Amino acid sequence: MTSLASFRYRNILRANGGPLARVELADITILGKRAFQANACLCDELVAWRSMGAVYGEANGTGVDASPMVARFKAVSEALERWAHMAVLTAGEGGRYGFDVDPSSNGMAAFPGLFARQARRAAQLEASERFNLLSWWEGYLPALETESPWPEVRAVVLCSEVPGVTVILFRRSAAHGHYAYGHAAGSDFTSACESAAMEMERHDHAVGRYLLAHAGAPGSAMPATAHPIERRSVFFSTPEGHELFLGRLRSRPPHAARHPRVIFDGAVPGPWSRYADVWRVAYEPPSERFLGRDERYFFW
Repeated sequence: MTSLASFRYRNILRANGGPLARVELADITILGKRAFQANACLCDELVAWRSMGAVYGEANGTGVDASPMVARFKAVSEALERWAHMAVLTAGEGGRYGFDVDPSSNGMAAFPGLFARQARRAAQLEASERFNLLSWWEGYLPALETESPWPEVRAVVLCSEVPGVTVILFRRSAAHGHYAYGHAAGSDFTSACESAAMEMERHDHAVGRYLLAHAGAPGSAMPATAHPIERRSVFFSTPEGHELFLGRLRSRPPHAARHPRVIFDGAVPGPWSRYADVWRVAYEPPSERFLGRDERYFFW
């Protein structure tokens, strides 16, 4: 796909009349190789709510890539998705885009291309990943453990009829001893693993910083008011959380697979469309449990 990010994002910062306050860049390591993580923050007036910060920080968009430029573009795109999500819900228009069934940002993607539909591919892959992850955890899909491209990393494929290949990668952190996970969907196993590896490293670094700052406190030690996404990310990094994950992995699904039902598949237009086209593909989730506060639900 042809990306016009260099052109469409040229005035993305507030100083040029754009929606972003800043974009920051840092060096990281992805399974021994140098990479970059970018964080993009929307201008305060565009942020309808803030809910996280203890583990993952308050950036509205994050991008990881071997190229610093591509990492920035990914972070900007994700921030634009979040802007669209918050703006649509705040305006009371969620029902038009399936947010009345799934109010999260699941299945949203922004892409600065020639045509709006270019964003659909990424939206479809994220929708597949989220549908499969929720369905597997709630016992509607089987999983198959297989060899990963890296000897120190274990890989799981979630078996489903939705498009793409969904994988979960996990390993024990060499630096801090906690467990790190990453999940993603791709057009094939290799591309899914590459994307999941970036998420796994992000989880590893974020939780490692949190545990170091809190002397290794378990997930249950986080305040009850902390966002459930962050509580889950820390809980499953602990031995107790990892055993719960392994128990689900070793068990057979107690329910028959549910046929995926698409609740929305289309563009989400708005002022963000000046910079990138936002698309959403969303499936009806197996339940609303992932929206709750239970830290023992494998989803963040």
